[in-house]
Amino acid sequence: MNTRKRNKTVLTLAAVAMAIVVLATAPARAALVYEPFAYPDGWLTGQGGALGTIGTWTANDDINGDWRIHQEGDSADIVIAGNTTEPYVATERNVFDGTVANLKTTGGYVGLPGPADTGADPEWDHQIGRYLDGSIALDPSVTATFQSGTTTWISYLAVRAWDRNVETPNLTIGTDPSPNNSRGASLTNSGSGLGTGGGPPRNNRGHIYPMYFDGGNAYTLLGQVASWTDDAKTAPADGRMDWVARDDDGFGAANIVVVKIQWDADAGGEDIISVARFLEDETLSEAAFDALIAAQPNLSSANWAANKPNLDQSQFDLINIAGIKFFVDEIRLGTSFLDAMGIDPNAPDVDAGSNWITWSGESVAIDATITEVPGSDWTDLTYTWTANPDGSGPDLDVAITGADTVDATVEITKTAPTGDATIVTLTLSVGSAGKEPVTSAVTIDVYDDSCKAAEGTGTLVLDPGDFDGNCITNLKDQAVMAAKWLDDYTSTGPVPKL
Repeated sequence: MNTRKRNKTVLTLAAVAMAIVVLATAPARAALVYEPFAYPDGWLTGQGGALGTIGTWTANDDINGDWRIHQEGDSADIVIAGNTTEPYVATERNVFDGTVANLKTTGGYVGLPGPADTGADPEWDHQIGRYLDGSIALDPSVTATFQSGTTTWISYLAVRAWDRNVETPNLTIGTDPSPNNSRGASLTNSGSGLGTGGGPPRNNRGHIYPMYFDGGNAYTLLGQVASWTDDAKTAPADGRMDWVARDDDGFGAANIVVVKIQWDADAGGEDIISVARFLEDETLSEAAFDALIAAQPNLSSANWAANKPNLDQSQFDLINIAGIKFFVDEIRLGTSFLDAMGIDPNAPDVDAGSNWITWSGESVAIDATITEVPGSDWTDLTYTWTANPDGSGPDLDVAITGADTVDATVEITKTAPTGDATIVTLTLSVGSAGKEPVTSAVTIDVYDDSCKAAEGTGTLVLDPGDFDGNCITNLKDQAVMAAKWLDDYTSTGPVPKL
């Protein structure tokens, strides 16, 4: 490994000990499909052009008529807790904004609209959308890879958009789309396909598990699901994972769904489909995927006693998504786990270093590490540091020195005291010609002054003589003490005991 590292002496205060490293890399060149929904604000139907797809999306929501495109970094501001009658008061909103800590995201995300998209009262807690169905055709060069003895990996983001009567988005590669308002219960034209969902049956609508379609009908490890209410076909606990609604950020947790399809690989020549779900605070690796399957064996059809999928994948020519009240994003398809995660094995490992505590006007020298892969085609690396907030507003000034080098120095100045830390995220983007950059970020807590910064470390112990609490013991403290010198705090008479 070729590692580039710079060491500098920085800050007179103790920095935060824990470093948060975000590795986010671009899709490998071997990826077959990458749909980041990089389209302008608006409706999804008629949009297209993503890698590995042909034609355009056809999407339907039975309330709004279409799916809405939201930009990365923007929340749809859907109210998921509040009043349903006037006066409307929102008490909680969906916080998902299209960014995920452990997954590369670009473009936008799609699904339910927000109140600004429909003209609804922004404080009103109501059913803003419902049954969602969408599909787009696959390029023949993609479907040609679905050969006996090969493996196809798929991943996508599945996020709850509202908090009532919801269903995990069911993503299928197959022959036909789902009928509008189907809730992913069937495919048109007696279609077939492999994928994962939520439902049917209804008891699994908040789950992620292997399923398939044959003759237009849905199947799980328990066989054909006769109807949405066919509770006897509920996937058991060792064959499903939860579609998580909330995380530490609030409602709208990112669920990264990963599907592995091994074509005609089972003992009887059937296809093997394995499904697992990751959250954004978990490590994405093939070993972790295998461990999840081992812990819950029925997440893979290889472990089913019967009802295994045996389909003609040569007819598969589209991606279909169906369900209730969701957001989806970052659809990837490839021949390896790395493809499905958007990880280029030739990309360098980028570590922007530790997080920092500082104060207004004090420089911080960032200590980044770039570890290159021997023989990689990532050559003539470029470096770009950016800040968020970037100091373009009136309350903050951000000056980055060496913004095009491995290790930059940043000086952040607060124009007015706030009493608390202002948090700035500094991101290093490492690129190479013809490739999307690899990024890593650090956070910098900027306090008003050095005393507040010292307090922010959680280790500050003031000198007993520092009466004004400014971390300096001098004559000003004596003045504070003298002002209290003649105060009488003695009791003036007996008082009842409390």
